[in-house]
Amino acid sequence: MTESPSQRDYELLHEFRHAIRKFLAFSEAAARAAGVDPQQHQLLLTLRARSRGHGVSVGEVADRLQIKHNSAVELIDRAERRGLVNRSVSEVDRRQVLVDVTEEGARVLSELSAAHLVEIRSVAPQLVEVLGNLTSVADANRSVPAD
Repeated sequence: MTESPSQRDYELLHEFRHAIRKFLAFSEAAARAAGVDPQQHQLLLTLRARSRGHGVSVGEVADRLQIKHNSAVELIDRAERRGLVNRSVSEVDRRQVLVDVTEEGARVLSELSAAHLVEIRSVAPQLVEVLGNLTSVADANRSVPAD
């Protein structure tokens, strides 16, 4: 049986979640300022990171964004209407639809990614410290012999 969390555990978990929420709030505001919604930003990032020039399946988009397939289709529809992505049929499996970033989507993503990297560099020390403290606490709790 595991020990109940200590006050320090609660404090560290709170600091970790607070840092993540601050970053996510920054990310959402930056996406909106760039004229896209936060999910479209995540879609563009997924496509750019996973495509390798061949496109990404709708199923993979759904998996990477942790949304349902039909929600991924709706998100792709909105992004396609905005000119951020395009669809094509897979040459390997004609039943599979692939999605990729357009030039406009790449431009928006480039601007957002540059801003995100600056923000990450500013919050990284705090996150590293909190994660280090959480890891230390977890390691200390594992090394305590069970009764």
